[in-house]
Amino acid sequence: MENKKRAVITGGSGFIGTHLTRKLLEIGTYDIVIIDLVPPKVDGVQFVHAEIADLEKIKPYLSDSDVVIHLAAMIGVDNCRNNPEKVRQVNYEDTKNLIDFCAANNVKRFIFSSSSEIYGNSTEIPYREDGIPQPISVYAQCKLQIENYLKTKAENMSVGIVRFFNVYGPGQKDSFVVSIFLKAALNHEPINIFGAGNQTRCFTYVGDAASGVARLVEYDQTPYEIVNIGNPNELSIKDVAELVLKKISQSKSVINYKTYGAGEVRDVSLEIDRRVPSIEKARDLLGFEAKTNLSDGMSLILQAYAPVLSGQSISAGH
Repeated sequence: MENKKRAVITGGSGFIGTHLTRKLLEIGTYDIVIIDLVPPKVDGVQFVHAEIADLEKIKPYLSDSDVVIHLAAMIGVDNCRNNPEKVRQVNYEDTKNLIDFCAANNVKRFIFSSSSEIYGNSTEIPYREDGIPQPISVYAQCKLQIENYLKTKAENMSVGIVRFFNVYGPGQKDSFVVSIFLKAALNHEPINIFGAGNQTRCFTYVGDAASGVARLVEYDQTPYEIVNIGNPNELSIKDVAELVLKKISQSKSVINYKTYGAGEVRDVSLEIDRRVPSIEKARDLLGFEAKTNLSDGMSLILQAYAPVLSGQSISAGH
C-alpha cells in the first residue's frame, strides 16, 4: 500500500476543521494530525494538545509534513473588536512564526484560512480574488497581511489561500448570524437585526466549504493561489430572519431592529453592506461549486439538533 501523506490541521477540532477532517479521511490518502486545545470529534486522527503559540511543542509534527492546514484563529466580529491586541498576536504574530518554521522545515504545502472580510466595502461586486482588498477590521487586516506574507514564502512551499464567505452549519458557535437566529427562534426570543437588515451576505454550508478546501489541498499546479470558497446566492439579513421563522413555524419570536451605536450595538463603521463572491476561479481551478442552499442548510442544522430539541415544531419547507 502506498504511504499516506501527512496533513497537519491547526484548529482541527473546530467547526470547519471537524468537517474538513472527515472529508480528508474520506479521500483516504492522509494521516491526519490535529493541533488544538480541544480533543477532536473524529476518530482515526492523532491529537496534539497545543496552541500554535506552543511552537516548540508542535515543531516535530510540522516538520516534513505534506500539508499544513492553518485554521486556528481568533474569530467573531465582536470578539475581535473587543480584543484587538490578542487578534494581532494570534492571527498575525503567532501565524507568521508558524509559517516561518514550516517554510524552513520542508513542509511541502501550506493552506491558510483567510476571510471574505478582507474585501471590506469594495464596490466591485462580485468580489474577485484579484480585486483590491479594503479591510476594515483588525481581524481582516491581519488576514490580508498574512496572505501577503505567504507570497514571500511560496518559493519554499506551495501556498493555497481560502477566502471563506459566511460559513454556517451544525456545530457552529452561537455567535454567528445563522446559529444566533435559529437559537433565538427555538427559544421564542427576539431575533435582533442591526439597522434595517438590508445588508446582504452569501451563506456557505460547512460541508460545501470543507469540500472546497479539500480540493485546494489536493491542487498543486501553481505555487500560490487565492480562492474564494462561497455560495453566490445573495440574501439580506432580513431575508435570513424571515426564513428562520418559516422553518420554525411555531416560534413566537419577532424580528427586532436595533439602531447602530445604541448601547451594546456595534458601530455602523464596522458594517459591510454587501458580500458576494465571484466563484469563477473555484469552479475553473478546482471544479468546485457550493451545492447547498440556505434553507436546506438550516434543515440540516435542525436535524442535527433534533435529539436535544423537545416540543419544537420544525418545518422542512423551503
